[in-house]
Amino acid sequence: MGNLRDQIFYRAINDSLDRLRNEMCLKYKPKKENRFFVNWITYEIGTGRLGPDGIMFEISSKIPSEFFANKGLNPRYFKEVRDIMIKAFKKPHDVKMENIIRSLNINELKERDYVKCVYLFKNEELYTEDDIDKIIRAVTVGKMELPDIPGITTVGGKAVIYRMQESIYSAASRLVAEFIRANDSAIRKYAELAKRTPARAAKKAPASKKPAAKKSAKKAPAKKAAPKKTAPKTKAASKGAKKK
Repeated sequence: MGNLRDQIFYRAINDSLDRLRNEMCLKYKPKKENRFFVNWITYEIGTGRLGPDGIMFEISSKIPSEFFANKGLNPRYFKEVRDIMIKAFKKPHDVKMENIIRSLNINELKERDYVKCVYLFKNEELYTEDDIDKIIRAVTVGKMELPDIPGITTVGGKAVIYRMQESIYSAASRLVAEFIRANDSAIRKYAELAKRTPARAAKKAPASKKPAAKKSAKKAPAKKAAPKKTAPKTKAASKGAKKK
């Protein structure tokens, strides 16, 4: 971005994406770093940049692995969302499953898998000469007013930036909406699949039988108490008894 044109285009691209991020955070639940949360999924709209072939930006969504008892479903979930987004009105320039580690605090890291779609828009997809001519005519006859853009003084230059910004905002809005629908569809399918798929748990040691409660030694049947032996009568006593 060494020249003024690139700086103006870069600012214009990201003004449009910032506008969309702010709207999504107001419409849905906002999260840190300008992300937003919709139906159990966190979404993020990346920073726009200028490439040799046009304008690029990314949209990503977290894979909701907390819904899956079997973590091995993450790649399959990714493919499901990817296949839906490939059929969207704008095919991604690239789609990948990306592992992102975020720091929650000094002692805790959070690791998540994301579906990331990279989009490339060539200039002719964002504005055409006919588009610019219509805007210039509308401004000339007073039907339209263009916002001030630092660094640009001509009506034609302002028309280009204005049209490009509106095109990026409109396209990114449609792609976010399609991303949300793709995830809604995938999460329904894979949450149900997860219920039917046994979890890949670590191999458990063969369940050892619960140690049987120590069997107390069988008590020998209580012996009937032997009748108390009366002291043997002394001969003297017996003789005395006879005399009576």
